[in-house]
Amino acid sequence: MQLVTIDDITAAAELIRPYVVRTPLVPADGPTRASAVDQAGEPAAGGAFKVRGAFNAIANSTNPLGPARRRVFQRQPRPAVAYAAAIYGVPASIVMPEETPTIKVAATRGYGAEVVLCGAGEREKVAAQLVEQTGGVLVPPFDHRDIIAGQAHRPGDRRDLPAVDTVLVPVSGGGLASGIGTAIKALCPTPE
Repeated sequence: MQLVTIDDITAAAELIRPYVVRTPLVPADGPTRASAVDQAGEPAAGGAFKVRGAFNAIANSTNPLGPARRRVFQRQPRPAVAYAAAIYGVPASIVMPEETPTIKVAATRGYGAEVVLCGAGEREKVAAQLVEQTGGVLVPPFDHRDIIAGQAHRPGDRRDLPAVDTVLVPVSGGGLASGIGTAIKALCPTPE
């Protein structure tokens, strides 16, 4: 996989702008001005905060959906992918383990996605089988250029703060942290 660049992040921000709410960075309480920043509350589909990456992955031309609007598969319980697919009119199937909380299953189905339940540890295998059977496109949860660039949309705008000393990023799969790290490195390469 090629590394994501600030140009990828900027393109993602433009692509998803009509579908997401811009939430500003705000100074966090700290000993110095702008010592850290917090992301203001981000409304998100179905309680999922990864809607930006989902929109970018589904819409981006590097994702070969093409004019046929092929089915999209996700191997993680992500209502955000179901939401973005519904907005774009693309059928979606989300592969979830049987123990997924009912609220996530309901939210995903609420956006019109088919939910495919599977045993623990079987998501990747089941998703791969569905992609092979249908010719659909797999939208990975974090390890894809379009997901990373879309997630990085958050700090891609320096209107909020001219300088940042500390950035705190929650880490799970690493897509959000990778994107934000890339954007911060490009926008604030050295301490002032």
